[in-house]
Order: sequence, then C-alpha cells, then structure tokens
Amino acid sequence: MAAVGIAGLPGSGKTLITSLFVKRGFKSLTMGDVIRKYAETRGITPDEAAVLIRLERGMRAVVSSLGITRGHDKVVIDGLRSLEEAEALEEMFGRFYLVYVVASRRTRLKRLQARGRSDDPASLAEFAMREYRELKFGVASLLSRADFIIVNEDKSIEELESEIDAIVRTL
Repeated sequence: MAAVGIAGLPGSGKTLITSLFVKRGFKSLTMGDVIRKYAETRGITPDEAAVLIRLERGMRAVVSSLGITRGHDKVVIDGLRSLEEAEALEEMFGRFYLVYVVASRRTRLKRLQARGRSDDPASLAEFAMREYRELKFGVASLLSRADFIIVNEDKSIEELESEIDAIVRTL
C-alpha cells in the first residue's frame, strides 16, 4: 500500500492537489474533516478544535482518528500539520511519501477569501493568526521532510497534472 501525505499552509492548494491524486485512483482522507467533526461535537470553531484535539490527545490524534483501513492500494491524506503526523503515517503504511505544496502569501489569502468555508479568514489579521497557528503546529518543518515540492503559483491544471503524473510514476 502506498500513502501520500499532502502538506502546506492554508490556501496553498492542498485540496486541489489531493483531487488530482484521486483522479489517479487514490482514496482520499482529509485531516480537516476530523477537525471539523470534532469542532461540531464540541460546539467550538474548527480553529479551536485544531488546537484542542492535539492538546488533549497529542500531535498524532488527528491521524489516529482518520479511520484508515487496509482496503485500498493507494491513499492520499490531505492536510498534514506536523512531523509527528508524518511519522505516524510512515509507521502505519511503511511506504509513505510527503508532497509539500507552496504558494505566495498573497495568493493563499486570495484563495482563502474566495473559498467560502466557515473557518476561512475574513481579514488579513485573521489570516495572519491562522498562519501563525499552522506554523506553531509545525507545518513548515514538513518542508524539510518533503519527498516532493509543488509550487502552486500561476500554473494551469494541465501543468499540475503533469507534476502529479511524474510523482505517481515514482511511487
């Protein structure tokens, strides 16, 4: 079984990259879904839930809540936030690859404001706070662990698909 983790700061294009893996036969699991479900059951915001679940249950808590099963040959996990999460997935799968997605701050803010999720920032200050929180989790440290880096800035879908095809061929 091959597993691919997708990491990057909010708005970098993790979900888009994940969808391109799904088009190539990968089953998708989303870390953010675990956070949103946890937030809903606790009656708190997703931002609060992201911090609280890790404080209460450790940095690997979200990974252990994904409900990963061995029924799929290829899995893509959207939204890793720390080296601990990457290590947990590597222990689970053995063959684990990390793709880190980058985009400029301006591009990421524009994407988040256009996306319309309930936890997306409405202002530059909210964006800065969310970015700070993500950096405190350790998302930037995943860049040094990345097997592949995708610069998602001013690229067509075809260009991104070509990059994903090249990655899939090496797995």
